[in-house]
Parts: sequence; structure tokens; C-alpha cells
Amino acid sequence: MIKDAVTRARAEASWQQWALLAVGLACAIAVRFTLGPLSTGDYTHFMKGWIEVLREQGFAAFGTSFANYNPPFLYLLYLFGLLPIDGLAVVKVIAALFDFALAAGVAAIAYRLRGSIIVAAFAGVGALFIPEVLINSGMWGQVDATYTAFLVWSVYFVLARRDIPAWVLFALALSFKLQAIFLMPWLALAFVLQKQRWRAVAIGVGVFLLTYVPALLAGRSPGSLAGIYLAQAQGYKHLTDRAANLYQWVPDSLYEPVAAAGVILAVGIVALLCVLYLHRARDVDRPEVWLVQIAAAFAVLVPFVLPAMHERYFYAGGVLAIVCLLLDRRYLLPAIALQLTAVLSYAPFLFRTTIVPLPYVAVLQLASVVAVVVLSLSHPRQDAQPLFARRD
Repeated sequence: MIKDAVTRARAEASWQQWALLAVGLACAIAVRFTLGPLSTGDYTHFMKGWIEVLREQGFAAFGTSFANYNPPFLYLLYLFGLLPIDGLAVVKVIAALFDFALAAGVAAIAYRLRGSIIVAAFAGVGALFIPEVLINSGMWGQVDATYTAFLVWSVYFVLARRDIPAWVLFALALSFKLQAIFLMPWLALAFVLQKQRWRAVAIGVGVFLLTYVPALLAGRSPGSLAGIYLAQAQGYKHLTDRAANLYQWVPDSLYEPVAAAGVILAVGIVALLCVLYLHRARDVDRPEVWLVQIAAAFAVLVPFVLPAMHERYFYAGGVLAIVCLLLDRRYLLPAIALQLTAVLSYAPFLFRTTIVPLPYVAVLQLASVVAVVVLSLSHPRQDAQPLFARRD
């Protein structure tokens, strides 16, 4: 009789959990719908005009350099622009769809590493409420969820030891935003540690090149397409654009020497970390968890030490730090701090107010980055307590 009561209580708790998840999912959709009418200067000065060009010229517009984004995102603007909705709605719908793709990837990783459907579901729905995710897409209408969703799914397939999907998804992430390159060292490490196939790399490169085919068919030259990312990298002449990183403490007057030195510094630090990871790889007890930790470390470290970064470039790192939190409670403070620094960094542009001066925010960002990197070097512990640990 007592056993039957316990069984009924567990069933009731499960029903309650799923009901709360349904409410959370409905709220995630509703809050994005509510924020839909908000627009920013990025939409007014850039994306609005791009959509107008695509609606006026159709597919032929891809033969011109009417936008400074790589073609895949512009393809989405074209396709969703065919719908009878205004331009701002086009941008917000795309952003919201990739929010959900990102959440599904977080849920998939959580399920693979925790083995619990309910924990995976809570992780997925919870990802929709990560402050930076909600602000970036719902309020700003930015596209960082697009490439980050592909990166998260690439992480999932690395954990599943499926190298071809992992490289294909990374290639798609890179085709949307150059900032996906921050995780290139992580994928290279996975290639070595898992003895992945060169065929997977070749297929990934092929997929990246295929994303240019529609634009080529529309008449755009290969040289013009190849120069998009180069122009983005060279077109910004400030050490930082509201990014709470190392260059908040360096004046812009030193841009010429410091920018070049900063790139060299970043390459050196990444190379050193790779050596340390390779040295310690043989002693890791939980290699799957460790690979997620390494991904988070590179995603927060690289934008901190590289010059010419925007505040949004820590986006993937913030998401991956929260994924690590699901596996190890030691990530609680750095994961929270990364979200706090994101909101404080967004505030000057989105809210037209400086809550905390960014050089001070960079101090907290430094502490967060150091914590995430140190945790990745300390190895996942067998006795590490995950968030939502199951109690007997």
C-alpha cells in the first residue's frame, strides 16, 4: 500500500513537472511575441533596407553586394520576406525560430549527458529564458542565435562521435557568422582526440562552399563573396565596441600597434591551451563532459583576448557555460556572471544608459573567463554534482 502511494506521488510529480514545462514554453513564445514590435538602429539602418531590396529585386539581388552579411542569412531574409508580414516581423520570426533550434540543441546535449528526459526538457525550455538569448533575439532582433544553434548541435554530434554532422553543422555556423571561428580550436582538438576522419572535414568545407552557390548563380563574383568576411574583419577600427574585454583598458589611440599584437596574443594563448588540453587528455575520466567544458572555455576566452569585438560575441560562451552548469554546479557563479556582463554590455546600446562603466564590467568578465578556463583544465570530476541532481 505504501509502495502504491509512492508510485502515485511520483506520477503526480511528473504530471506537475510537464505541466510547468508547458506553461514555461507558452511563456517563452508569448514574451517573444510581446517584444516583437521593438526595433533598434540595426534593423532601421541595415536589415530593413536589405529586406526592401530583396522584395523589390527578388533573387537577382543576390548578384549584388547590397548587404555586408554572408549570403545564408540573406537567403532567410529573402524566403521569409515572401510572407505577408512586415520587415521587422521577418527578422524577429527568424530570430525566434533559431532560439528554439538552440534550445533543442541544449536539450539534446543534456539528455545525452544526463539521461533524463525531464532534465533535458527543463534545460531546453530554460535556455529560452537565458537573459542574453531573450534580449538578443526578442528585443534586438539580432542573429547570434543562428550560428550558435548550429554550434550547439555541432557540440552534440561531437559528443555522439558523429564527425560528419559535427563538421557540417560547424560549417553552417561559420557560413552565418565569422564568430563561429572561436570554436575552431575546440573542433580541431576533437578531431585529434576522437581520431575523426579527414572526409568529415572535407564535407564540411564543401557544405560551406555550397552556401555560396545561389549567390553565384545570381551573378555575384567569387572574389566578392570571398571578401565578405575579410571586409568585416578589416572594416572596424576600434579596439572594442562595447565588448567587456581586455581592450576596455586600452585607449583607441593605440589601435594600430595593439590590434595586431592582440591577434598574435590570442593565437598564442589558444595554442598554449591546446597543448595543455592535449597533455591532459589521457587522464580525463569523463571525456564527453570535458569536451563541453573545452568548448565553453574557447567561446569565452577568444572574444576576451581578441580586439575589435562587439558585446554580442560572448553569446555562444554564455550559452555553453550554462550547458556546463547542467553537468557541474561549479559553473554556477561564472554562468550567472556571464549573463550579468552581457546585460550590462548591451545596456548602452539597447537602453541608452550605462548601468556600470564597461571597464569595470570587464573586470567581472575577466573573472568569469578565468573561472571557465580553469574549470576546463581541472577535468570533470566523477563526483561533480550537476544542476538538478537526482535525489533518492
